[in-house]
Amino acid sequence: MKKYFRGGSIVVVGKYHEEVIYDVLSNDLQVTFDGKGGIAECTSTTQTGAHALTSTASVYSGKKKIDAFCEKSVKMIGRTQTIVLKTGDVRITIYQFVPANERAIFCEISANKAGDYDFVLDLDHRRTTRFDFAANVESRFVPESALLYVHTNKRARLVLSCGTDVAYCRRLLSRFAEFEKQVEDEIASVKVPATARSEKDKAVYTSSYFCALENYMEIGDYKCFSEGVDRTYFRDSYWTVLSMYKSRPDLVRCQILTLSHGVEENGDCPAAVTVDWNPFFRNQYDSPSFFVLMVYDYINHTGDFSILDETVRGRTVFDWCALAVDKLALYEDETHLIVKAGPHNNRDWANEVNRTGYVTYVELLYARALECLSRISGTRDASRARRYRAMYERTKTAINSLLWDDEKGYYVNYRDGDFVEDNLSVDTILAVLFGIADEEKTERLLDNVSAILESRNNKSQGAGDFGVMCVYPFYRGLGRTFHRNLQDYKFHNGAVWPYWSALVAYAQLMHGRDYTYALTSSFDWSVKHGSYTPVEYYSPLHPSGGCPQASDGDVAWVYDWRDGDFFKENETVWGTK
Repeated sequence: MKKYFRGGSIVVVGKYHEEVIYDVLSNDLQVTFDGKGGIAECTSTTQTGAHALTSTASVYSGKKKIDAFCEKSVKMIGRTQTIVLKTGDVRITIYQFVPANERAIFCEISANKAGDYDFVLDLDHRRTTRFDFAANVESRFVPESALLYVHTNKRARLVLSCGTDVAYCRRLLSRFAEFEKQVEDEIASVKVPATARSEKDKAVYTSSYFCALENYMEIGDYKCFSEGVDRTYFRDSYWTVLSMYKSRPDLVRCQILTLSHGVEENGDCPAAVTVDWNPFFRNQYDSPSFFVLMVYDYINHTGDFSILDETVRGRTVFDWCALAVDKLALYEDETHLIVKAGPHNNRDWANEVNRTGYVTYVELLYARALECLSRISGTRDASRARRYRAMYERTKTAINSLLWDDEKGYYVNYRDGDFVEDNLSVDTILAVLFGIADEEKTERLLDNVSAILESRNNKSQGAGDFGVMCVYPFYRGLGRTFHRNLQDYKFHNGAVWPYWSALVAYAQLMHGRDYTYALTSSFDWSVKHGSYTPVEYYSPLHPSGGCPQASDGDVAWVYDWRDGDFFKENETVWGTK
């Protein structure tokens, strides 16, 4: 199939029978369009249960089914997919979309000339748990064969929903034009920065931005960027909200307040907070730091100090920040580094690796959290601010003296007693982003990231050019990896994580290097292999992770902050100018 980019959209040209898979999200609905008018997957997860809907579509003109090899184009942007079928002088358009705040799929079937048209949906009764529909033209559902028939002379509108009722579908159908305008206005509102110069860059930016935005959900006071629609992660959401600071900082504020519910009374932070306010995977070593970093970034880029005094569960956001970091600090030993006690401790982002002892990624986040909390504390408690600053300086020194491998020219992955996992892990790029590495270490680390993790330059691995690997060489040692990470090139063991690739790109940008490969190679790979929404991770040897992955929104952030100054202190905000 031919693929090109136009006005921020991805366009695929091919034959009608060819799948063009595209994922969109609403408040609590995930839909996968198939590029043929059908629905490859639709799942709704709410506080009362889950419902699924799948279907395949057939289109008829003059009672004759459209040929499987007729030409088509498929345009994808935002929460929409538009299919145009070309047969003789007839053009049939199938326009599908999902509004942000509704649990329904909208579909308009139209032709360029009047005629006799039928649209038939074959609902997979084995996977469709419950559905309702409404149409503005002649339609009927045959339960014995699970077929939905829609007939029109030129234009038909259809609303499908799972887990609701017919009345709901009819109400939405009566407002079809309103919802159509809503999704089109949302697309038009995206301000693609001038730094996205080419049509491809515009598509990369728009795809990434919507990947983040569509993952935002609100159910009562639960307002956040979700993963799997029923929970929000501390670490994933930190990278997700980076793309929101220029356009929707209000959503970042909501994210902070929701995460505040996740900090436990003893200061522990789970991996995520579920939609019913429960902790998901308790006592993580990176979540506390991410929480403080998000609060700092929000203030640094908005000047809104009021967030610190917002009360959640009887404590202020500032109190929760201090409590989380103070608990984390209890894991320090005499080196001033955090100790991840083993042997089976997988409680950070690489959660199928038992990274124990001193984990560089954890230490870098902890150091940054101390630095940020020092600045935040300075607005109300000078002595506390000085204490956190001193702790930051000691931890920073320890990172550079104990975890830097001068012979290799990069930070080791982790060190636990006599065992050192000395592969290069992409998450050590945080040393550059946070200014923890000095100039010499920065340049050597960036050199090695390019030579070792950019697969195009690494001739030692056998999979060729497929993007920025998350680690290389692969993990060693029996019992240190498990599940998916037992396989090389998979998950945290050498796969590509697009959001980490974007962070590498930003580090390269900050230091005047070419960052194009790190920024766009994941998009190139995905489009080439027929994936048109950003994925969690991918591999040349194994299936990809889920999509759309909210944290991949940081690709758009790189375009938004091309001056490379996102992590710099805003001296005007903090009064340090």
